[in-house]
Formats: sequence, structure tokens, C-alpha cells
Amino acid sequence: MPDAAKPVTTVNITYRVGSRHEGRGETGAAHLLEHMLFKASGKVDNPMRDMQFLGMRWNGTTSFDRTNYFAHFLSNDEQAAQRMDYMLNWLAGMMTQAKFTRADLDSEMTVVRNEFERAENEPGRVLGDRMRALAFGAHGYAHSVLGLRSDIENIPLPALYAFYRKHYRPDNATLIIAGSFDAASIRAKIEQAFGPIPRPAEPLAPTYTLPPAQDGERSVVLRRVGGFASTAVLYQMPPGSTRQAVAARVLAEALQQRAGPIARGLTTNGLAVTEWAWYQGTREPGYLSAGVGLAESADPELAAIRSAAALARVVETVKLEDAEINSARASLLANWRSMLRDAESTGQRLSEMVALGDWRLIFAQRDALADLKPDEVRALASTWLVASNRTAGTYLPVAAKLPARAPAPVPTAQVEMLDATKLIANNDVGTPASGLKTSESASKIVAEDFNLTPAALQARASRSQLDVGGSPGLKLAVVPRAAKDDRVVGVLRLRWGTVESLKGTGVLATMLASQLMEGTSAMTALQIKDRLQALDARLSMSSASGFLGVTMEFPATNREAYFDLLAQLLRDSKLEAPAFERNQKAMLANMQNIKANTASVAGNALERSFRSYAEGDPREVRSFEQTEAQTKAATASQLRAYWQRFGNASYGELSLLGPVDAAGVQAQLQAKLGDWVAKEAFTPWATAHAEPAAAKLQTVPMVDKANASYSARIAFPMNERNAGYPALFAAVQLLSRQGLWERVREKEGLSYGVGATLAAPWEGDAANITIGASFAPQNAAKLKTVIREVLVTKREQGFGALELGFAKSAIASRRAEWMAQPTNAVANMAFNLRYDRPLDSYAQLGASFAALDTTAVNAALKKYLNPDAMVEVLAGSFE
Repeated sequence: MPDAAKPVTTVNITYRVGSRHEGRGETGAAHLLEHMLFKASGKVDNPMRDMQFLGMRWNGTTSFDRTNYFAHFLSNDEQAAQRMDYMLNWLAGMMTQAKFTRADLDSEMTVVRNEFERAENEPGRVLGDRMRALAFGAHGYAHSVLGLRSDIENIPLPALYAFYRKHYRPDNATLIIAGSFDAASIRAKIEQAFGPIPRPAEPLAPTYTLPPAQDGERSVVLRRVGGFASTAVLYQMPPGSTRQAVAARVLAEALQQRAGPIARGLTTNGLAVTEWAWYQGTREPGYLSAGVGLAESADPELAAIRSAAALARVVETVKLEDAEINSARASLLANWRSMLRDAESTGQRLSEMVALGDWRLIFAQRDALADLKPDEVRALASTWLVASNRTAGTYLPVAAKLPARAPAPVPTAQVEMLDATKLIANNDVGTPASGLKTSESASKIVAEDFNLTPAALQARASRSQLDVGGSPGLKLAVVPRAAKDDRVVGVLRLRWGTVESLKGTGVLATMLASQLMEGTSAMTALQIKDRLQALDARLSMSSASGFLGVTMEFPATNREAYFDLLAQLLRDSKLEAPAFERNQKAMLANMQNIKANTASVAGNALERSFRSYAEGDPREVRSFEQTEAQTKAATASQLRAYWQRFGNASYGELSLLGPVDAAGVQAQLQAKLGDWVAKEAFTPWATAHAEPAAAKLQTVPMVDKANASYSARIAFPMNERNAGYPALFAAVQLLSRQGLWERVREKEGLSYGVGATLAAPWEGDAANITIGASFAPQNAAKLKTVIREVLVTKREQGFGALELGFAKSAIASRRAEWMAQPTNAVANMAFNLRYDRPLDSYAQLGASFAALDTTAVNAALKKYLNPDAMVEVLAGSFE
């Protein structure tokens, strides 16, 4: 799928094997095998290391019906051909020449088990697994993609090899290449890499087990420590390759949309604080699930019973109006168009279509969505959303004490429209009906030789500034560039206040963004959603102390209407109590999940160890309990007063990229925002370096956690403008991949995810090296020891010229590929606007990386990587 819109290519191979294909004793085999195939195969010894050095973004994923392996990489530099050749040769070798050993399996099994334990820490995910097991019984969808712990730990190497040999074969795979490349030359490379692999003599046997029709309600209750209570329902549905599946997606969207049936039946009546619904399209029977999160209650079991009954009643008696269905359908179509505009996203979505039976479903589903009738959705709901097809689940958090449970088992001694067949029969590749014509017309491509490099942005940008109340105000940067479907992307950032004036307003600031979308004097929240939909546009907001960020995307032809709406949201939001209180309850409920998350707990404790600002200071790090108390105390009237006091267009930046007229933008925003003057001064603040105020080793006990989290930090005074920053950045990159990853994950198998990052601000000097890992609680002592050994060894020995050369190449590739994404380009433009820097400043840092040598990198490591200054926090169940 060639697409020259941005210089990035995605290579993705998808195998039609997932957890559905696993038998008893081998659950989790597909996912475990995904991990093992990142070991040696063919002529490749260490693909993860190689792709890191080549500057690729890579991963593999497993689901019910498929496993895929992919990488995204820059395709317009001198290493582009090398990356493509590497990927094709690695994937070809992986298909039949895997070399993983017993030792590889032993070390990777513990990594996969750690991933399983992390999932066990998420009650919502566990509840979903339990519900699906009840609904699907003996079918392969009944067990988790991650499998059973006992199977993960004990699957024999020959059994895993047999699973590999059965499913990894050319007639069970689809190779997907999307992005910027020459199709003819790539076809020749594919033939060279994959052509020698023989087609198997025997066809792969199809699966044939299907679950029987459900003939009665089923239910499960999950009790664990932490999180907020929830209740959900699940209904078996038609498979994802049918027209009914498209109706099911619309049905789910209509159920959970703003002011939709679930919101009307539960959230607005105080029976819930959040709501959701989705359809899972799979190769064999799919399912629709809907649920709600519950507010804190004096009698959580009674509240759950009431909400569960109300949820089932709402879903099973739903009577959707045409307008609701068409609104949901339009939302999904907008998402579909957005996906097809981006080759990277399309390349990933094609994996899911392959899993359903045929890649051309990506266009067939879109076409079905475009002409779907409301009656089809209502017919689906009346047929499948019935009590006898319901599987209900409720999660009830218990107090911070492990609930009584029976012992775990231990080993004992032995005593149609989308009919894939029709698609394949009637649509040969290359014919007009094949979907190729559809793919070309899926989005209008305007070719332009203008890559998103810092120099190109600097050369083409038009910079200006609004006059706000007679003084220089909002800064603007507009870069005209032809784009797919004439789309414009942009970032708006507004700023206000001082350390003194914002004291004690941190929680109000975090609540602001969601409330600005809840309605204006002229529009309800639902009308705002519909207006964005009609404009084929996207708008999202985020906020923090003294800051509001807006990300935007819209067609250039709708620019005036889009900015009219944005100005209305910013200046005329009602910030009324009912919507405020709904969002407040949702935030408080979500806080229970945050307090129960080991990574969040460890991270908060670590941050608080280095922040000693007075209470209420916008730079302070609040405890979860402080945030919870302040959220409970906040009111809508306080938020209205806050925004009336601080909202302004006097301070901030707006950057736009796309086929847009800079003068027209300037004139329109001047008319809409030119009188929105700051009532108070804005004075930027920075965070200063501070020595840790807490113990060097902290253990935070938590109850009922299968997985624990490790966070460590070495803090020191530095910022990004420091001459030593590039060398230290490269050193930490090497420490993360060639030090921690290879030792902790690959050799010792102690962590599913481990790494190190360097954080250095532009202002202030509070820099740090932070290390994070997830791990099994019983491995705490060993993990700490191994991490310290890595830090000490690398600090003393440093890295060699070959390692640094690879690291520099990888950094340059990743930075260029990052800038090639339009959303990142506009974010970088806004950052440079803020500090009045040239728009090509990003390239200056790139030049600094290119000039590095081992002396500078190892000196930076020696200076800043001091294990004795490290603060470590471990959170989990360690009894």
C-alpha cells in the first residue's frame, strides 16, 4: 500500500494464529511464541538489538485470531534500504528457521509470566476474562490471550516448537507493507526473501469448534483489593467478517455515546459515574460488552445489584432512534476515514482484517458502514441483546485486606456482505473489484515534495502574533502544506497565572479541560459532538496548573466554522453543576484505580521524594489522598470563577500545518480572541533541583497484587540547554537497551518491561535519570541487586565506539521519524514558538548527537550515573 504522504514505512507480517488455536495444556502458547520469535532465527541473532540500532519502532502483538510482528521506520535517509532489507530477511528467516533454545524459553517465560502478573493487577481486565470464559465455554475464546499461569510456566519446549511448526508457514501469513516506498522494487525484494520458502504439502486444517447458543443468564462476581466497583454485561454476537458485525459496532457506539441510552438510564440517575460499550469482532463468534463504573457507596453490594439490573434492562430494552444510530455511524465513519488517511494506522488495521479472513474487508466494512440502515441495527439488538444470551459480571473491591480464598491448585503425583469466500472468489488482485480502486479513492492524495524536516518548516512557516487588548498576545505559526483530504493539524496552548496566584488551584485546573466540552450557552454537549462530526473534525483538550492544551484536526474548507466553535468552547462554556458533578464522581472513581496501581503508587512516592514545595504550589506533587480530598471539595462555581479569572488569549501559542491560509487564520482569530485579555499577569515558573527528602529505599506495601513495580531515580541539576545534555542522553539510551534490557529482561528474565529515561527541562534544572521495571514480588531482592550491578558496571566500563555508533544512528533515525509525524511537528513548532526559537532548532540538537564521541558519552555516564545517590521505591505485595 504505497503512500508518499510522510516518509515512514510500516512492515507488518500477520499470522492467522492466536489464542483461539490453543489446546489444553498450551494456553498462552501463541503469545509466548511471539516473544520467542524475537530470539535468533535464520541469519539473525538478536533482532531487538538490531532494530534498536537501526532506529526502528518495533513490536509484536497477539490476539484471539492472529499474531503480528511489525516495525515502523524512516524511509528517506541513507539507511532506508538497509532497514527494509533487514526486516524482510528477518521475517523470512523467522517463518521457518527459529532457533530458540531451552535456555531462551526459561528466561523469556519469566518475562511473559511477569506480563501475566501485570494483567492480574487490573480487576477490569480480569473480570472481562472471567465473563468471556463463562460465555464461550469450551471454545478457544474462553481463555485469556496470556493463557493460564501453569501453562506459561510448564509448556514443554517440544510442544512450543510443534505449535510453531504447525502455524508458521507461508500459506498462513500475510505480509503488509504500507507507507513511502517503490512498489516494484519492494515486490522484487519480497520475492528474493520469501520465494525460497516452500509451500507446505499438506494444507492447514481449519478449526471447527463453535460454542452452542447460550440458553440462560450467566454471572460472575470478582472480589479483589483496590479500584472502583463496576458491573458489565456481555452478549455473543455474529463474527467480525459479516455485515451484522458492522451493525454491532454501530450499536455499541450508540449505547455508550454521550447522552446515549446507558448515560440516560444510569449515569444521569446516579447509578453510575462512567459508561462504556464495545463490539469485539473476531473470526468466529464475536461479542458485545457494555458496562458502568460505580461511585463510592456505603453499601457497595446493594449499589452494584441495582446498577447491574438497570444496565441489563437498559441494554435489553434499548429502542434507538434513527438520529442516535446515524450519529454513532457518523462517528465510526470519521474514525475510519482518519485511519485510511494514515498508512501506518492502515497497515496495523489490515492485520485485524487478515485475522477476520481477508484484507479487503477493510474496504468492505467501510462501505457497509456508509450505507448501513437504522433498521439493521435495531434488528441486531432485538435478536442478540436478550436475557438468555447475557453473561453478567460485577467487580466489588474489598477493604485493604486480602479476601478469603480457597488455595490455588498445585501439581500432584500421577494416580455474507463480508463473506470472505465470496471476496476471494469474486475479487482477484488487480481487478477493479479487488479493493485496489477503492483503496486509491479512500482518500485524496496530493503529492508534494515537502518532508517534515526542521529546515523545511523554518523555510515555509509564517509567524505572527495576535494583538490582544493592544498588547502582543497569542503567538502563531502556520506552515502551508498540501495534505491528504486537505487535512489541517494543529496545537493550541494557553497559559496563565503565577506561582502565587495559582496556589491551591491544581485540582480545578485538571478538571477544566473535560468541563469545557460539556456545553456552552448556545450548545449542549451532544450538540458540540454533533457539530464536530458534521465538520469532519477532531478536537481534544487537556489541562494542568496554568495550562490548557488543545489538539485539532479538520478539513481546510471547514477552518472558519472550526475556529468559531473553538472560540465558543473557550469563551462561552457554561461550566454547570450537573455536568461538573458527573465528571467529579468519575474522577473520584478513577482515583480508586490509580491508588490500586503499583506503578502509579511507586511513581507518586518517588516524585514526592524530590518535591518539597509548599502545599498548594503548582509545582508540588500531591499524595493521592490530597488529590482525592481536594477533588471532593471542588465545586462548579469554583471552576467558573477560576476560568473567568484566568482564561485569556494574551499568553500562548498556536501552530498549524496543512493547506491553510495564514492570513485568514490570523484575521479570524484576531476577531474572535483579540479582546480576550488576561486579567492578571502570567509569569512562567520552573522546577528547581532538590536533593531527596526521603529514604533512599522505600517499600510501599499493597495488598493482593500479583505484580510489583520498581521506580528509581538519580537527580541532579541540568537542563536541555546544558552542553553535556546530548552526551548524557545518548549514554542513558545505551544504558537502557544495552545495559538494563539485555541483563534484566533478556538474560535474567526478571521483568516484562525495564528501561531508563533521561528527563531534563528547558527551564529550571530539575533533571533526573529514572529507571522503571515491573517484576514478581518474590524477585525484589534479586532485581535490586541486578539493576545496581548494571549501573556500577556501565559507569565504570562505559560503552565502546561501535555501540555508540549504532546508538547515534538510532537516535538520528528515531528523531527524524518522530518529526515526520504531523502531530509531532506541530507540537515541536508550538514549543519553539513559546521560547521564540527558530523552527529548525530541533536540528541543532541533532547535530550535537552526530558529533558525540565515546569520551564525552562515558564521561557523562561517570559524572551523572551515581548509584549511591539513587532513591528506589518498590510497591507491591511482599509478604
